[in-house]
Amino acid sequence: MEILDLPEEVLLLIFSYVPLYNLFFSVQQTCLAWRDLCFHHSLWGTVHYSQQIDEKLTEEELLSVLKSVSRGLQHLVFEKAFQHRETDFSFLKILKCILHQDVDVSNISSLKIPSIPNEYLEPLVDKCTGLSSIEVSYYYAYCSNGEFFVTMKKLPHLKVFKITESSKCIETFAEPAFHQNRFNELLADMFSGLLELEVVHIASVNKLYDSTLCALLDACKNMKELALYGCDGISNAGFQSLPEKSGITSLHLNSTSVNDKGMEHICRSCPGLRNVSFAGCMYVTDISIKHLCTHCPNLESLCVSDPEIFYHKSNITDGGLDYLSQNSHALRSLTMCNSAQISDLGLDQLARSCSNLMQLDVSGCLSVSDNTLQVLAQHCNHLQTVNFSECVHLTGKGINPLVTSCKWLKTLNVANCPFVQNLNFEAFDQIETPYDRYLKEKEILSKCPDKLNDDNGRVTLAADPELVEENNPENSTQTCDNTNHKTYEKSELDRTRARANFLNALTCSSIPSPKVHSELRFLNLGLCSKVTDHCLRQIAMYCPDLRELDIKGCFNTTDLGISYIARGCQGLKLLNISSGSMIQKMCLTDQSLVSIATHCKGLRQLFIEKNPLMSLDGYKNLFDHCSLPCTVSLTTKSPEILKTDILSMDSGVNSCKRVNVFCRGCYKGNIYHLDVLLYNSDGHILE
Repeated sequence: MEILDLPEEVLLLIFSYVPLYNLFFSVQQTCLAWRDLCFHHSLWGTVHYSQQIDEKLTEEELLSVLKSVSRGLQHLVFEKAFQHRETDFSFLKILKCILHQDVDVSNISSLKIPSIPNEYLEPLVDKCTGLSSIEVSYYYAYCSNGEFFVTMKKLPHLKVFKITESSKCIETFAEPAFHQNRFNELLADMFSGLLELEVVHIASVNKLYDSTLCALLDACKNMKELALYGCDGISNAGFQSLPEKSGITSLHLNSTSVNDKGMEHICRSCPGLRNVSFAGCMYVTDISIKHLCTHCPNLESLCVSDPEIFYHKSNITDGGLDYLSQNSHALRSLTMCNSAQISDLGLDQLARSCSNLMQLDVSGCLSVSDNTLQVLAQHCNHLQTVNFSECVHLTGKGINPLVTSCKWLKTLNVANCPFVQNLNFEAFDQIETPYDRYLKEKEILSKCPDKLNDDNGRVTLAADPELVEENNPENSTQTCDNTNHKTYEKSELDRTRARANFLNALTCSSIPSPKVHSELRFLNLGLCSKVTDHCLRQIAMYCPDLRELDIKGCFNTTDLGISYIARGCQGLKLLNISSGSMIQKMCLTDQSLVSIATHCKGLRQLFIEKNPLMSLDGYKNLFDHCSLPCTVSLTTKSPEILKTDILSMDSGVNSCKRVNVFCRGCYKGNIYHLDVLLYNSDGHILE
C-alpha cells in the first residue's frame, strides 16, 4: 500500500500535524487529491497568521483560501506579532478578506491580534457574531480613543477578555493624568455590559484602579479566572466586591499591592481556588499561605515568586512550607524562586507530604542541598519539571537518584551549580523490566521441565521419583539450591557480558540505549564547570531522548564528550556548547563540529560562541553537512565568514543550501557575533 491509497480520514490526521504554511505552499502541489484535502475545513480550525504568509500571498489568493476554509475557521491568531517579531505588520490584507461578503466568519470564536484599525473594528465585530474571546495589546487598548471599549459592549456573550504586553519597539510616552481616569472609566463601563465574562487577563496596566476591579467583580458573577500582571495600583480595596462564594478557581496577582489581610478576604471568598500566584507581592508572607491552606483545600498550583521578577525576593519561609505540607496534599506545582529563607527542612516536609508534586522551581534558593533532591527522589516519583538552577550546594549525589527514581522527569535545570560532578545513572541497569521477569520465569521452566500449572495457573512440581525422593527432603532442597545457584551464576555472567558489550559499543558509530533509560527531554547544565566527559558519557547512554541540552561553560569537556552526546542523543533539537565566559574558554575544536554534523540530523539550533579553537574551515564543513534548516550562533575573528558566497559554495550534502548571515555586533574590535541561518526553502524559514 502506498500513501496515496490511505483513506481520507488517515491523511487528514497526518495533515493536521503539518503547518498550514507547508500545506498551502508545498503539500497541496503534490497532486489534485491532496490539493482538495489541504483545504478541508477540519485542518483550518486554528490559523496562525504571520507576516511571511501575508507577504507570500496576494489579496486574491488569500480571499480564495478563506472562501474555501472559512466554514471551519474558529481561531485566528497573530502569535508572532505578539512576540514583537513583526512590529510593522498592519493586518490590513487579512482583515479586508475576512470582511468580504463571500467569506463566512460566523464560526470564529477567538481573535488574538495586537491592534485593529478603527475603520475595521466595528464591521469586524458585527460580522463575527460568534466571537467569545479576544486578546489585544496593552498599547492599543490604552492609546485608543475609547472606540475599542465601546465596540466590545456589542459582544454581550464575550467570555474571555485579555490585554497583554505591548510591543517593545514603541517608545515610552507620557500621558496626561486625565487619560488614566478616562481609561479606567471606559474599562469599567465595558465590564458593566459584559456580564458573561469568565476569564480576564490584564497585563502591564499599572494604571488600573481599584474601582475598575470592583466594577468587574460586581458585574461579572461567573468569573472563573482572573489574572492581573504588573497592576501595582491594585490593593485590598479592589477585592471588596468579591461575593461570599465566588467561583474563581485561578487567580494571578503578580506585582500588585495586595497584602496578607487582602489574601485572607480573597481566600474566604474563593474556596474553590486551585491555581494561585502572588509573585512580586512584597507584602505577602507566610500568613497568606496559612489562609490558602485553611480555606482552599483543593489548591494545586502555587507561585510565590517568579524568576522574571528579578527585583523581588520572596518573604515565604519554611513556616509557609510547613502549612502546605500539613494541609495541601493535592499540590502539584510549586514555584518559589530566590527564596532566601527556604531550606532543606521545609522542602523535606513538603516532599514527604505532597507526593503528587509534578513541577518544582526553587531556583536561587541558596540553602537547598543534595538532601532535598534525595528526599524528592524517594517520595515524589511523579515529578516532571524541576528547576534547581543557582542552588550552589548541589552535586551528583543529589542529581543521580533524582534522575533514576523519577521516571516521568522531562525537564531538569541545574545551571550555575558549580559543584555538579560525578553524574552516574547506572542505577537504571538494576531496574527489572517485565521482559526480565519473563526471561527469569522461562529460564526456571527450562531448568525444571516437569513443572505444571495447577487449576489456578500457578506453577507446581510433578511428583517424579527420579527427581524427588519423598523420604529425603534434604536431597530435594539441596537439588533446588544447586539449580538456583547455577541459574543465578549464569544470569550474572550474562549481565556482565551484556554490560561489557554495551560499553564496548561506545566506540561504534552509534550508542545503543540500555533496556531502561531516563525520559529526560530538556537538560540544562550551563556553567557547571566541573562537568567532565564522563558525565556527558552517562548522559549519552541513559538520556537518549534529549531534545535540548545546554552545557555552556562546561570547561572540562572535550571533543570526546561532544562525540558521546552527538552519537547517543541523535534526536537533539537544540545544543549549546558556548564558552559563556570572557575569561575561561572551552577546549572544543573542529572535531566537535564534525561529530554534530554527522550524527545530529534533527538539530535546529546550535550555539558555539566563544570557541577560539574552531576555525572557518570547521564552520564551512558544518554548514555543508548539517541538517536543514538550522540556525548557528557563533563568534569569530574571520571577517570572511560575513561573505555569504563563501559559505554557499556547492559542496557536501547541502549543495543547494541558502545562507543568511546576521551580524549581532562586534566587540573588542575584531570579534564578530553572528547568527547564521541555513535553509533550502521558504518553509524552512518558518520552522
